[in-house]
Amino acid sequence: MKQIIYIISGGNNYSSDDFYLKNIKKANINIACDSGIKIYKKMNFIPDYLIGDMDSAKTEDIEWAKKNKVKILKYPSEKDEIDTELALILANDLRIKDVVLSNVTGTRIDQTIASIYLIAKYDNLNAIIREEDIEIGIIKSKKTLKAIKGETWSIIQIGGKVEGISLVGFKYKLKDYNLDEYTPFGISNEAISDEVEIEVKTGNIAYIRTIGKKA
Repeated sequence: MKQIIYIISGGNNYSSDDFYLKNIKKANINIACDSGIKIYKKMNFIPDYLIGDMDSAKTEDIEWAKKNKVKILKYPSEKDEIDTELALILANDLRIKDVVLSNVTGTRIDQTIASIYLIAKYDNLNAIIREEDIEIGIIKSKKTLKAIKGETWSIIQIGGKVEGISLVGFKYKLKDYNLDEYTPFGISNEAISDEVEIEVKTGNIAYIRTIGKKA
């Protein structure tokens, strides 16, 4: 049975309380990034770690964490890593190879883009970004993934051109297709099966799945 680390970052609350609680309970280790601690406090569930520079977490939420003996890892605000990367570094140190992140998307487009690049950087963690109606992951070789017929999927190259893209289970199929660094050819595809297959021979691609609906 695989072990899971669940990370709630300090971005916008994007999903329902039920969604957060389900993922919190499913995880073996829970990590709150900065103001992500407010979700754990609201759910009355004590995470294993609170990590970050604490520039956005409320004092009462930090005190709640201290009272409940959460392991707090505080970093200076002037640092090279954003808080989400600190959590991924911690996850890597804990040697658990399936990581789910929430609250890394929202109104901060810069933070969203950075988080997608981070899950590509730490691909050994099999990290995905998941909210109630969206999932973002990285493909560096070949993966078979669950899908719902009719929902929108997009494929975007990450970090340069990619070669040998193949898509199975989609309305618009590809076989050994090459993409340059900038052309957004893979936007707005559609799943036609309850399972899809994505393969790339050279390079990295991100998939963005709009769960259960058309974007």
